[in-house]
Amino acid sequence: MKAYDLGFGESAGSLSVHPGRSIEIDLPGARVAGWCGGRAPGIGAASWPRSPVTGLPMIHVITLELPEDYRRKGDDLVAVSFFQADDHVADDIEGVDELLAGTAPTPEQAADPFLAAVAATAAARHPRQQDLEDMIGGAHALIRLTAEEFAAPRIDPPADIRPDGLGDRYSRGQNAWDDSAPETTVWIGERTGDPNTGLAPAEDGEDGEGGYVAAWSSDDEDLEAFWSSVEGVSHLGGTVMPCQGLPDGLTPYVFELEDGVGGVNFGGGNAQIDLESGVFDWAQ
Repeated sequence: MKAYDLGFGESAGSLSVHPGRSIEIDLPGARVAGWCGGRAPGIGAASWPRSPVTGLPMIHVITLELPEDYRRKGDDLVAVSFFQADDHVADDIEGVDELLAGTAPTPEQAADPFLAAVAATAAARHPRQQDLEDMIGGAHALIRLTAEEFAAPRIDPPADIRPDGLGDRYSRGQNAWDDSAPETTVWIGERTGDPNTGLAPAEDGEDGEGGYVAAWSSDDEDLEAFWSSVEGVSHLGGTVMPCQGLPDGLTPYVFELEDGVGGVNFGGGNAQIDLESGVFDWAQ
């Protein structure tokens, strides 16, 4: 297998490690692999994931076409979409979690346009949506896409029909109506020189399982130069650089996503999304 780095921008010759920043990245042979921010893939507005705390639509962070090695749940599932609510500090809206879990709405809830839309999301839930929760209780979602879904016209979030009082950003968490980032093209290129390509991440330095060498665990000048060159780069496979502890259960098929991509909020840190094991967490 190979490892891959991501770059962001409108042309292969002018890419950044982060949308909207001037830190350039060179991706030889880069090809378009998706987009971040803005609209979601063609899954239908009713299927757009919502926060189980607030009922607000999550932000669309990134949709990424996966190299064949990383299609771990089926060759026909060619891409993934990742969404975030960042709702760990949000005020609960009564009834939302039950409705998203599939509980039938009461007559009063069915008469409320906002709660009725939440109930409709549960009914239209994408069959391959994976609900993710981080260590502090924030909700996220990962959806695996077929080639047809990936190629379908992109969709806007469902219409904003919030009742009065649901618009406060802090108490209601990050959401697609208030916090969506500008849409940016994502490019992918092969990462070369990574000693950990094809290895499951481990914390044991040079004695790690399978020979994995944790970032910054060696005084080797060549390794230190490599780690410096890839620090802060979103990538598939290879060396991961979590800002705090390494999540348990990661495989060689990990997707490490940096803060700010597509409007995602990791508090200055990054996330590890494992495409094989389903492990997810982030640290700042």
